[in-house]
Amino acid sequence: MEENSELPTILPQEILFDILLRLPIKSILKFRCVSKSWLSLLSNPLFKKTHVEFYLKKPKLTDYKLAVLASVPGLRERFCHFYNMGFQDSCLTLSRHSCPAEYLALSARILGSCNGLICLTGDSFTLVMLNACTGMFNVFPDTMLRSKCGVGGCYVRYGFGYDASVDDYKVVKIFSFSQSEGRYENMVNVYSVKAKSWKVIEGFSSGTLNGKLGVFANGVLHWEACDIRCSRVVWEIVTLDLAVERYGKIALPSYEDGGVYWTLGVSMGYLVGCCNYEPNKADVWVMKQYGVEKSWTKLVTISLPVNRRAYISPLYVEENCDEFLLQFGEEITRYNSRDGSFNRVDGYMPSDLRQVQVATYFESLASPHV
Repeated sequence: MEENSELPTILPQEILFDILLRLPIKSILKFRCVSKSWLSLLSNPLFKKTHVEFYLKKPKLTDYKLAVLASVPGLRERFCHFYNMGFQDSCLTLSRHSCPAEYLALSARILGSCNGLICLTGDSFTLVMLNACTGMFNVFPDTMLRSKCGVGGCYVRYGFGYDASVDDYKVVKIFSFSQSEGRYENMVNVYSVKAKSWKVIEGFSSGTLNGKLGVFANGVLHWEACDIRCSRVVWEIVTLDLAVERYGKIALPSYEDGGVYWTLGVSMGYLVGCCNYEPNKADVWVMKQYGVEKSWTKLVTISLPVNRRAYISPLYVEENCDEFLLQFGEEITRYNSRDGSFNRVDGYMPSDLRQVQVATYFESLASPHV
């Protein structure tokens, strides 16, 4: 090329596609107004899907966010507060941003997050799948129990995830029927966003599913469960692969004797487990290679404040493992492993809150309508 040659004024579509993938979501949304061709490109389902896949493969580049859903007793107002979560000068920061959710009831619950989408319960026995970045949402019916509960009654567990094999988002609802000696029979319903319908799949037998919400990672939902074997409580992870609808189990790392309670989370695509000991400490573990039980690695032992009985749930782990974001009972707390300090995240609700639910997500163009 000659020195005075001019660069082409129009980039090839493939190069433009690749450049736009790397831009912040807010910039992409603004660039839809540049021209009709850009609007067509950025609204294309292929671009949206590729954008999600790009950030899933590069979690270190992903700007993770925090969704907080809280309610106050005795009030009919609805509270659904969302926060941006990020790191600045190696410190975790949170800042409020508005995301109207007037369609949520006071009793709404977060059921999970996946690919930048958040699934919640809504009004009138409905579920809501929300993209907090674009504001798009999809409302669809929940499923009811089709048979009697029986003498032991039943409890309900949910899960939300993505089936990459058919490009479909799915909601799992488990009805657990008490049998005997801590055993449960589980009836499982699955909602397909693409098919817009619920179906019943093969159920399974288990111990107590303590995890109220399934944690989604690697195409699989995970619930922490405990079982009684030879008069000893054994903790493990019960799994459901959404693509093949097959159940499995993952062993948790070895833990000390004493009163324990496991909670699960996911951070940057990795499965994270927290073993809560009563009354004064908790161990946080990460599975560095999914499905390889020997890859469980302890990140930190957290000494808990005196007279605090709440369990810790892991929300986010900074890459260098210095900063942790935890749910500590009804509080959201930053924990610094270098000096062992706790810093409560304030300002997300009045002090008389009744319930706080939290989920991490990342901003994406994923559509709640498949």
